[in-house]
Amino acid sequence: MSYVAGQCTIRQPMTSKAIAIAAGGGGDVVTTSVLAPKLRHRFDVAAIMSYSWDRLIIDPTPGPRGVGDFDGLTRRHEMVAEVTESVRLRGPGRSTLPSLAPYLAQPLLLMDPAGGAIGLADQFRAASSGFGADTLIVVDVGGDILAEGHEAGLRSPLADSLTLAAAVLSGLSVHLLIAGVGLDGELTPTELRELLRRHSSTAVAQIDAGDASMVAEVWNWHPSEANGLVCVAAEGWRGVVESQRDALIDITDDATSVYEVDAYGVAARSLSADLSDTVSLEQVEKRIRARRGYSDIDTERDRLSVRREQRTPSIDTIDDIDRYAQSAGLRGVDALTIRRVIELTGAGGVQAGEMLRDMLGRERPGNMRPPLYLIRPLSSTDESF
Repeated sequence: MSYVAGQCTIRQPMTSKAIAIAAGGGGDVVTTSVLAPKLRHRFDVAAIMSYSWDRLIIDPTPGPRGVGDFDGLTRRHEMVAEVTESVRLRGPGRSTLPSLAPYLAQPLLLMDPAGGAIGLADQFRAASSGFGADTLIVVDVGGDILAEGHEAGLRSPLADSLTLAAAVLSGLSVHLLIAGVGLDGELTPTELRELLRRHSSTAVAQIDAGDASMVAEVWNWHPSEANGLVCVAAEGWRGVVESQRDALIDITDDATSVYEVDAYGVAARSLSADLSDTVSLEQVEKRIRARRGYSDIDTERDRLSVRREQRTPSIDTIDDIDRYAQSAGLRGVDALTIRRVIELTGAGGVQAGEMLRDMLGRERPGNMRPPLYLIRPLSSTDESF
């Protein structure tokens, strides 16, 4: 669009209507929603799409949930279903998506991976058609979507790789954004730097304290670590965090940067390349196993099979946390994620996790700064975080 003012022609920037896709599901929705308004100069985000794939402490069913696992979904199209606050997951456990819906400015659409990359690509096309969009923005928090499969620390590539394979297969224009580089504790900083360089990364946004404040309340209940750490970094906190399964993550200034990389180059060289012709989730798992020896869902199945007896938190639990926090501090750790604390105490299940959060809030209020449990409690006058 342009108009003439005096002798000058002023051209208004054109934006593309887009569907933003939270590649890993769950907490990636939060970061995706924060990024949407920061991209307005390029994209008008009409809707956000995500898997419902939550940690076992929230949903004790391995793998992502599909359309048939929910009651109350709003059908936008035969292949597109919207998640609202009133939607409920069938059976045990809970999906975090309905609780996130009220925080979003856009409709939240459910991604169902039952049909593999081909089925998911059909969903992307249907959603784009329904909202008049011609572009997909794939958002990954952490950077494991860049992985080629040989990286020793890679733990959960399935959701991200399948998302990218389907996005490219859809035939729509695809933009791939990486936020919170390294905050998922999977690829090493060296691996991530090389992959970002290889795929021509460009810094496109910065997440700041104002962005984090809009979703701060979410971390009082949401178990996501990487996405919570993005917000922690945006608020200005710096230090070493211990997350699930002993991973150590150094929160630096780069944690708030968002990079765009070549989506098509990543799709051709990453695990996504093996998934583009898949027609079922089972086939996706087989392809991942062929490269990695196991799938993400296998890992969840194994955890359930050896899960220790779940504990109800008590005052003795607080003593155990105190002792662990003291030893972690001696190892140079500045904070634990609350999810790590829940993991250490064996407080599995939604109710036990909520009980532990409430108890820590009463007994150790200076340590509780969701999503972190600080090793050194803050005093009421400490403004460092």
